[in-house]
Amino acid sequence: MTPTNQRKIVRLTATQGSALRMRDALIVLQAETAREAGCIEFEFMQSLSADRSFLLIEDFASPEALAAHMEAPHTKAFFALGVLESGAPIDKAWLS
Repeated sequence: MTPTNQRKIVRLTATQGSALRMRDALIVLQAETAREAGCIEFEFMQSLSADRSFLLIEDFASPEALAAHMEAPHTKAFFALGVLESGAPIDKAWLS
């Protein structure tokens, strides 16, 4: 990983009753994002014990690549679905 990489680990929570829709939407988002020129990694996992909880690992080659991802039509379409209740970055200190 180079110093300019934009690696983030984010805890996502689906709105009540939308865990399946969120998972399906993340599958689509993952496939589309993987095709972006600046995407190094974009993976998600769903909790086995709390179906509304997801963990997203995203790594982009530069701040510009991350900014382009956030403006991409597929990213905007994901947010427009209204299935995301909250998203909170996991503090890197917690991972050490």
